[in-house]
Amino acid sequence: MVNAPLPDSELERLLLALLRLVSPAAGSDGDVLRSAVIGGSSGTLPAIPALSSSEARALIELGSAHGIAQVELAGLLGLEKSTVSRLAAGLEQKGWIRRGRDDGDQRYMRLYLTAEGGAVARQIWQTWQSRQARILARLSAEERAGLASGLRGLVRGLAAEGLNGAPATSPAARAL
Repeated sequence: MVNAPLPDSELERLLLALLRLVSPAAGSDGDVLRSAVIGGSSGTLPAIPALSSSEARALIELGSAHGIAQVELAGLLGLEKSTVSRLAAGLEQKGWIRRGRDDGDQRYMRLYLTAEGGAVARQIWQTWQSRQARILARLSAEERAGLASGLRGLVRGLAAEGLNGAPATSPAARAL
């Protein structure tokens, strides 16, 4: 059975609802990933301190790179350099990152995860992966296939608008 296409207004409403639901900042007070959230419904992951959506995303990005310049992090997060500077200062104050010279070029400063920051980043990643697995497990095979197709199109559209952290003309954007 072929379903009739949804009107754009319904798609926009669903996308907005989705973004509100999956945003790590979907809390009423701006603090996210509090220990109650990190523990999840199963309570299997250890508690970590409260952190903002931007902090969580920054730690994940830093965890996937061995040192990154603040300007690179700003591009990945879609934030202004000054915002990332304050974000980095806060993460450094918490002991989760350190600033250090680039291994290849001592003129440049880079941000690196500390051991504690790496542990927090791994907890965040495990929590997000666990949540995704629970959500996807509730979908039928048909729903999963439709979601995959729709998300490929959405990512392609976002990339065309330059909203994926890379210019719309980048090879990554064109590959979608």
